[in-house]
Amino acid sequence: RTLLFALMMSLPALFNIGLLLFLVMFIYSIFGMSNFAYVKKGSGIDDIFNFETFGNSIICLFEITTSAGWSDLLNPILNSASPDCDPHLENPGSHVKGDCGNPSMGICFFCSYIIVSFLIVVNMYIAIILENFNVATEER
Repeated sequence: RTLLFALMMSLPALFNIGLLLFLVMFIYSIFGMSNFAYVKKGSGIDDIFNFETFGNSIICLFEITTSAGWSDLLNPILNSASPDCDPHLENPGSHVKGDCGNPSMGICFFCSYIIVSFLIVVNMYIAIILENFNVATEER
């Protein structure tokens, strides 16, 4: 009963943290689309998990947020040389040439997103629930 009461007290704050997480995912999704949309499909980037559309970018970022398989998404982005990708490939409908990734941009993107989303925002969920559980047990 105490745990249920603590969860009910936490709902408004959890909703706010969810909106904050969506805002972070929205910003990183657009940034990922602008930088990694034409990366050659490889081990982790396929028809569903890619940065070509907003929806697919959100799916990729959700996968990174859960820290499940994000290294598979990073591998094709780290390819920047000719045997793994073609730097002169024409992308129809875009001025961007090539299907190579940008290793430095990819590492900064993934590290900053993991720090912001997983280490900060997801742990805020846990902190809010534990704080409200402490308040609920003290009131009892």
